[in-house]
Amino acid sequence: MKILLLAEVSAERVIGGAERVLRQQAVGFVAAGHQVDLLTRAMDETVSMQVAIGGAKEWRFPVSKKSEWSFVRSTVQGALSVLDRLTRKATYDLAIIHQALTGFGPLYLRRKAAAEWLYVCHSLAHEEYLTRTAAATSLSSRLRRHVNAWARRGIEWLVMSRCHRIVVLSEFMRQRVMATHGIAPERIVLIPGAADPNLFRPAADRRELRRTLGLPEDRTILFTVRNLVPRMGLETLLDALSELGQGGRHCLLVIGGEGPLRARLEAGIRQRQLEQVVRLVGFIPDEQLVAYYQAADLVLMPTAQLEGFGLVTVEALACGTPVVGTPVGAIPEVLGQIDPILISSGTDSGSFADALVRVLSRIEEPVERERLSRKGRSLVERRYNWVQHCADLILLSAKPASERKAA
Repeated sequence: MKILLLAEVSAERVIGGAERVLRQQAVGFVAAGHQVDLLTRAMDETVSMQVAIGGAKEWRFPVSKKSEWSFVRSTVQGALSVLDRLTRKATYDLAIIHQALTGFGPLYLRRKAAAEWLYVCHSLAHEEYLTRTAAATSLSSRLRRHVNAWARRGIEWLVMSRCHRIVVLSEFMRQRVMATHGIAPERIVLIPGAADPNLFRPAADRRELRRTLGLPEDRTILFTVRNLVPRMGLETLLDALSELGQGGRHCLLVIGGEGPLRARLEAGIRQRQLEQVVRLVGFIPDEQLVAYYQAADLVLMPTAQLEGFGLVTVEALACGTPVVGTPVGAIPEVLGQIDPILISSGTDSGSFADALVRVLSRIEEPVERERLSRKGRSLVERRYNWVQHCADLILLSAKPASERKAA
């Protein structure tokens, strides 16, 4: 099968969940014997316009950032230009759109370039935009923010309404898509996010890993890796750690990731006098990410809103490390299958601190820690793995034409 993936992010360097899903789909399809091309937006003018990724080829187009309109126009034109080159000799059996704007032009103006079109909804475009941009103060900036959100919502609806099927990574996102865009439930298919259990696996020697990473062997290691944006609940996490009092002083919280919230987090750490308790380690490459999951006593998901799936959760579970998370988005869908004790009662700092105390007390018992570890790992192997994810996508595209007609 010849497959095209369309996205606004690159699969070359994984810096977040969207890149992870894109890359794993690309290499997963290649491993299954399919021909794969990726059509993506170039992050800047310095990157190569063509790169090989695990047997797939990523083709990029530049965009103009002079204004919102020039950005939209150049995205549509750039995507069409690359697609026309790719389809001179043959069309695709399957096209999978990961972000709506990149797929908008190809879907509407080059629909015959692929026999079937799918849309993978990581999160709703306008909601993601609103959580990543600060609340506007002036009338003009408020209007601009409103128009941007409205445009993202509209483009996403147009793309969803034209695709044969919508793929969501969680039941939470299925409900959000139906409520926001009015998509019929029979056109929405749940194929959950995943982890690679061969890469993310329990460690043979956690003490040695801690020495390698420069982590203390005599402290409780708490770990989270997030985009440093407000919706991730990281400031609330700092409050929760403060509320642990002396018990929290025996912990070391390691926060991985980059983003616009970094300066505020650094200031918050100083303000709460947590300099000896919290480390911001920045971007973590994959080879070290596995080690951090393995070395940690607990992985934390303090999300405040919009967790469309949460790949961190299943990656940590695959490493045999228990996860404590908030009752937000898809987090309870996964953790609830292991033990409800892993889910805090709310998103506030007090609720999360209470959950931490409960779980830390529980995993002090080796038998209980082993139980949680084993259940988490087994869940990933059985349900949340990329081989199954990619196979389900291919199986979905094999449905008879009468079953996959777009609205």
